[in-house]
Amino acid sequence: MKLDSKLISREESIIKKIRINRNLPRGEYRFCDIFSGIETSPAIRLLFKDKEFSELQNLRIEITSKVFYMKVHDIDEKLLINSRYLRRGRKEFIYLDLIHEFTHIKQRREGLNLFDDRYSYIDRPTELVAYANAVNEARRLGLSELEIYDYLWVDWISESELQTLANRLDVKPISEKKTQ
Repeated sequence: MKLDSKLISREESIIKKIRINRNLPRGEYRFCDIFSGIETSPAIRLLFKDKEFSELQNLRIEITSKVFYMKVHDIDEKLLINSRYLRRGRKEFIYLDLIHEFTHIKQRREGLNLFDDRYSYIDRPTELVAYANAVNEARRLGLSELEIYDYLWVDWISESELQTLANRLDVKPISEKKTQ
């Protein structure tokens, strides 16, 4: 299920096409009430067929303070989004989180356990695939390795876990100086 970045043209910038309704109060909405322009995303098109994507337009979204950023609900496919993150988050990072969480929705539909407690967060196979999809898209968009590294940082992992995750995803935030 890992996306093949070679299949996605580098020229098209989805970020310019995305619209986010950032000023909604906490509550439940449909995906299409908050986001538009996502339907042109090559990364999401690789995850979902047309019919599946049409169904995602009606995906239930809850704007809440109960999560840090964004996550798929533990019980169903509802997407939880932090109200402050929705209002103030960097547009590229919100888009990458949508790819990450849509990967989880696809995984759930395939019967995978998203919360397999046999693994730590950074070792969980479903997380690694979701992050790999987001990192591939970040690179296609032209984000720097440092920006991608910043994207990977979340409140619930330590700095050493962040470095491990970045290494597993081949994200190198510090470029080597060229010697002359």
